[in-house]
Amino acid sequence: MTTSISTPKNLTALYTDPSYEPSLEEWNWLVLKAGAAYSSELQARTVFESELFGMNTYILMSMMEDYLRVPERLREIRRHATPAELVARDLPIGNKRSFINLAAMPLHYLTGRELFVDLGENTLADGLADQLEVMRFWREATIAMRTDGVLFNMDAEPHNSSHVVGDELMAEIRGAMVPADDATKAAIRKFGARLTGYAFLENCDARTAVCDTGPYDLGDGTFLALRETCLDGDGDFPWVDGIRETLPYHHFVIAHQLPNSVKMDNNVWGTAWFTPSDYQGDIISTRVFCTDGTTLRPLELAEVAEAEKAIRKAHRALYQRLAETDPEERNLYATQMYAWKTKAWARLAGCYDDIDWSVTPRIAESYERFQDPTLAMTLIGGVFVPQDREGCFRPLGE
Repeated sequence: MTTSISTPKNLTALYTDPSYEPSLEEWNWLVLKAGAAYSSELQARTVFESELFGMNTYILMSMMEDYLRVPERLREIRRHATPAELVARDLPIGNKRSFINLAAMPLHYLTGRELFVDLGENTLADGLADQLEVMRFWREATIAMRTDGVLFNMDAEPHNSSHVVGDELMAEIRGAMVPADDATKAAIRKFGARLTGYAFLENCDARTAVCDTGPYDLGDGTFLALRETCLDGDGDFPWVDGIRETLPYHHFVIAHQLPNSVKMDNNVWGTAWFTPSDYQGDIISTRVFCTDGTTLRPLELAEVAEAEKAIRKAHRALYQRLAETDPEERNLYATQMYAWKTKAWARLAGCYDDIDWSVTPRIAESYERFQDPTLAMTLIGGVFVPQDREGCFRPLGE
């Protein structure tokens, strides 16, 4: 079965006007469009493997948890501030409200919907009000965050790009860039690799702490690529208690100026691929910024080296801790990690303590059930590689 909905006539309002209330058909056009892009990327570039975490198990548990919890959490956040107000309160880069987590909000939630339907616990007609609550928050926040007038990277110009930095912040970034001599490139490359490796481990081998935006065309045959990497500096992840405190900084943006001979493709949730893949030799200018707090602070190479050493030590400590942790407990960590994407929004809204962040008991108790590899792969395959439709998600309100 292939479901097709015609492109909305008022696409500009759908993409750029937060006061515009889409029709159900327009919502479903967005759902189907996102689901097709999500399915394509998952099939092309995602491998569910991890030495420490049963990824298929925690994907099922966390996305079903999202379906049960995200609407009520977003309603509480909205009672304190609108999505647009929250976006305006802080930098658009270098925090856990990054584009990757915002894009994942409806994708993971709607995956949870599909799983409950496939397990026979819900029907496609159930939960429309909750589903639209999630879609509205995502749409309004995305309109406020993006500067390119679209909701999806595949619709941006150039194709497969995302832009969230305005002119003033861009000027600040460019003014702090330094020429990329060999020593600078080597130091930042080493730091970036160490930071990314630790961020993946802290996030249970998921990519949610690493977000790319760009390419930002600089008008002179070059562009800027921004990579945000945000570690837990707020106490959100209990598995890094006592380790996070050893790090001098937690939120980073690494900026690279590159020639247009390098191509940057940014997928639906904010992960970039470069052609050629070894683009580091082409970097013209670069800088590491710290975004702890609400400002963008350029780091000196000595500070970058200090951070790299601290992250290397923290990586060893966290790996040892996780390796010694019971597998079911590790799986609960991973489920929490994915299901806590709204924590940063709640902190900014001032309602963090008003929300129950515990995992729903029925989800926490489903570990043994979803450890069955046959069941897990059947469920995941049914959503991510569906045989009867083009994308992951079926229409809302059916």
